[in-house]
Amino acid sequence: MNEDSSKSARKSRIRLPSGKDFAVIAVSTIFSIMLVEAGLRIWLNHFSTHSQYIKYSLYTDVPTEMYQWSPHHYLNYYPTPGYKKGLTYHNSLGYRSREFNPEKPEDTYRIVTLGGSTTYTVSVKDNGQTFPYQLERILRDDYGKENIEVINAGAGGYNSWESLINLQFRVLDIDPDLVIVYHGTNDVHTRLVSPDAYKGDNSGRRIQWSPPDMAFFEHSMLLRYIGRKIGLSSQAGLGTLVNAPTYFGAGGEQWRNTKGPVAERRAAELLENNPPVYFRRNLVNMASTAKANNVSIAFATWAHSPHFSDYAATGVYQSGFRENNEVVREVANHSGTYLFDFAAVMPQDRKYWSDGRHVNETGALLKAKLFADFIHDSGVLDKTAKDKS
Repeated sequence: MNEDSSKSARKSRIRLPSGKDFAVIAVSTIFSIMLVEAGLRIWLNHFSTHSQYIKYSLYTDVPTEMYQWSPHHYLNYYPTPGYKKGLTYHNSLGYRSREFNPEKPEDTYRIVTLGGSTTYTVSVKDNGQTFPYQLERILRDDYGKENIEVINAGAGGYNSWESLINLQFRVLDIDPDLVIVYHGTNDVHTRLVSPDAYKGDNSGRRIQWSPPDMAFFEHSMLLRYIGRKIGLSSQAGLGTLVNAPTYFGAGGEQWRNTKGPVAERRAAELLENNPPVYFRRNLVNMASTAKANNVSIAFATWAHSPHFSDYAATGVYQSGFRENNEVVREVANHSGTYLFDFAAVMPQDRKYWSDGRHVNETGALLKAKLFADFIHDSGVLDKTAKDKS
């Protein structure tokens, strides 16, 4: 056989796939994808952890009690009653506290803390190590106030609008003797909106709780898993549900898309154009509501640490913190309410903080001690006892 014949023979043995071969490949591929899809669904529903289930499920498939926050007809959202994840839990009334009797016992002095994630103590996973819980323990153990009860009415993301409503429609019903109001960064967020959207109803910052539309591919467990694994999609978060499109502050879509010095310059312009007039009004109204219901109220300035690479270290947010803290001082002085200048005494050292806004367990303990000292030294406990006698 000559060379040309040999090449011809080799070529004749090369066979292109037939239509039947392609069909077999297609069926095998589809079958494999279906197996992976089914396997992922079985894993998600029967073997995944709590966090994995939340991350990879469709928003509509997650039971309400597995979400930390739930819709509320007046507050927009609030801590989900009965929620539990590890050592973080909410009681049946939707407070990050142990169960308590809404009808306060006659010999109990009840303190309620109002605020956002820094009151809720979001970076501390153990309820027993949170700021309000430790405040109660210190007042009982160190100051002998055995009848003290401290209830955590904070919620992640709450600003003074939500706390005003929370005070009016939830907290008054549990008969507090003293309400502590602690707000800062979230009321800077409320000012970082388009000037034409900066209104007394906070509609520039908030929308009504609105579940987002789901992309079509999200209905495939396989595509959803891949997308969320590599960061192309994510589970609906609180910001997705309640952030208004006119919001330009940290955590918002516009801030993320703009980034860097350009975002800070734009935010600085908004801060200057939107003075804290509504923050002041909300605090004044809280003081008036408390007074009208024979409840003592204490306003506290807001502390932070600038030693982290987060938005709390940016010039625009630090300006907002200073301006809002000055409003807190003014309102407390003009309304005759108690004022704790917490920002003046809380160390900014990183060892107390998990980021620039939230304390860690060490910081939560120190924060509780400082608030306990203030409560004791202010005489509010004695004054309230006399007023009620």
